[in-house]
Amino acid sequence: FASWLAGFICSWSFFRKHNIWGAVLPSGIVVVVTVAILPLTGQRFLLYLYLFIVCLLMARMFLLERERDWNRRKVQRHHLDSALLPKVLGFALAIVMIASLLPTPPAKISPAAAIWNGITSPARPGESGGAPNGSDENPAALHSFGHTDPFRGSIILQEEPILLVSAPFSVYLRARTYDVYTHEGWETGDTQMMSPKLNPVEETQSFQKSQQVEVSVTVLSPLTAGQPAYLAGYPTDMSLDYRLETLRPVRYDISLSGNETELATEQESLPLDLQEMVSRLIEMRTAAQRSLTESEVWSALPEDVQLISHESGPYGAEKVTVERDIPIPPDTVSVRITDSVSVGDSYQAMVAMSTATQNDLLAAGIEYPGWVQDRYLQLPNDMPLRVMDLAQNLTSDIATPYEKATAICNYLRTLSYTVDVQAPPSGSDGVDYFLFETKEGYCQYFASAMTVLLRACGVPSRMVVGYGPGQPVANNSTWDSADNPSGAAQDLENTFAVRNSHAWSEAFFPGYGWIQFEPTPAYPVAAYRGASIPPQDGGGTDENDNPVVEPGSQEIGVRWNIVLIRVLLGLALFCTVIWLGWRRLLGQVSEPRVAYARIGYLAALGGLGPRQNLTPQEYGCRLAATFPQVTASLNQIVCTYVRASYSNHGLSDEDRSNIAKAWPEVRNRLLRHALRRALSLKLHKQSREL
Repeated sequence: FASWLAGFICSWSFFRKHNIWGAVLPSGIVVVVTVAILPLTGQRFLLYLYLFIVCLLMARMFLLERERDWNRRKVQRHHLDSALLPKVLGFALAIVMIASLLPTPPAKISPAAAIWNGITSPARPGESGGAPNGSDENPAALHSFGHTDPFRGSIILQEEPILLVSAPFSVYLRARTYDVYTHEGWETGDTQMMSPKLNPVEETQSFQKSQQVEVSVTVLSPLTAGQPAYLAGYPTDMSLDYRLETLRPVRYDISLSGNETELATEQESLPLDLQEMVSRLIEMRTAAQRSLTESEVWSALPEDVQLISHESGPYGAEKVTVERDIPIPPDTVSVRITDSVSVGDSYQAMVAMSTATQNDLLAAGIEYPGWVQDRYLQLPNDMPLRVMDLAQNLTSDIATPYEKATAICNYLRTLSYTVDVQAPPSGSDGVDYFLFETKEGYCQYFASAMTVLLRACGVPSRMVVGYGPGQPVANNSTWDSADNPSGAAQDLENTFAVRNSHAWSEAFFPGYGWIQFEPTPAYPVAAYRGASIPPQDGGGTDENDNPVVEPGSQEIGVRWNIVLIRVLLGLALFCTVIWLGWRRLLGQVSEPRVAYARIGYLAALGGLGPRQNLTPQEYGCRLAATFPQVTASLNQIVCTYVRASYSNHGLSDEDRSNIAKAWPEVRNRLLRHALRRALSLKLHKQSREL
């Protein structure tokens, strides 16, 4: 649509208005934005051809304008085209040569690239777990790594590799996490963009049994600025500039006034540490028999909670607003790159990966941080009971979260894996539909079911999408050079080819962080390597070198830029349509042909359109009989139109001035009549319905 609109504007400006800038500027803007988003390689010839044609076109338009002026002044000339043509061609070639010699650093227009990425992500094979089957009513990519991830129908798996991963072992590449479950799928809560500050010396937070691993990813489908990077863990160093998309801290408005029943009901919706805080505040207020001071409220807050506001009433503290501190490392949703990555290019990252063993996870306990309880136990209030009952039945005799996760994972792996499924019916719950109706599906359904069942039995968990472990390239008879169209050199010994996106579940274990579980039977069970990770260059320790993020460095997310640009573009388009409509139908007119045509159109809106069997004079008399107040103005326009159209008399400046004076009066009368007619028709229709 944008291409068609740009072409239409250029053609209309050139052929109707003879405006060279109206023809060149829209197409020039398209060229600049395209070059800024897409690689210039392979586009140079078309770019130079565009410049050459524009130069010829501008020279031709200049010549025509001069010829009109010379004709008006009766200036004689001979063979002007043949004399100027060699100079024009030489000038155009010079412009193209200068442009080809100029340096061409990669231009970056981040908002435009983000919009382009959002529009084209469903069509790019590198971002979809498989193209949707044509039987789906709403075809879309399985995983576009966007704000939402709804349940889908059938998919078709990719056969060509889209990533080459070099790592000491096969790894999961995380692209995005989801924390909010709805019956239709997954969503991400409010996020913000944060700038990482890599300073391992000043790290204050570390997970136990964590080690640095170097991973290299070669992309076989281009990544644009603003897209998520595919990483095997939390990045501590990276060859690309990046930003962290993190979840905003949760803010709670807590009321301390009311009867005990109301307070108890409100406390049930709070995390456990905030429930204890509310109980302490009520006890302190009762014991003191007075309004609590701000310092007393501060003393009751958990360590990771800060007071935002404190409202007091005649009976003491009535309302407090608190906010959870940003965890360190921050609660990351995705890692967004700020530069594009072309096909065949690679990026390297040092990531922190857990080396926790099964014994470690069994002994992890249930002392979950507040920021984990805030988000990762959420389920809809009307979650189907049989889903909740299944979670309890699977874990009724199990004490530790790790054993619960293992039991749920083992149960799900007994279900059937298939890519040919029907999307959940409208109004149903996707996990309930998968567990009790179809009992078969692909990774999205298995991962969603495990995450929901874990939350139902009190284990914090989240849905993760990205890319699962690839197939080893070494000793793979099906691998050949055609699978690597970029020609990038690879160490086949530790290289894995990834062909399809994937979804899995992660559970949180105190002291060890997020641990992945693989409930999809088509993939091998996730292994917990413990200390078996090969040592990496640079030396890994048990401490996780995660970046410290300064709260003052928070930035508005890219998606807000996209929304703002879309709003501005929408307003610009709306204003353009209004302006064109006003100018074409209601604006000032001094030409009789234009005025007569607009009279016919506006009169048609009021049911008085012109008829083919009426001459202009007859049609003017008919309108004058209907609108006697503007008879003189109508006669002025019609008579001038007839004289200009059917005689050899030209138009004088006085004629144009008279048309300009008569037109507003006729226009306003016809508009009022059209509006009254439309209103009466609507009222008549409503009365008939009644």
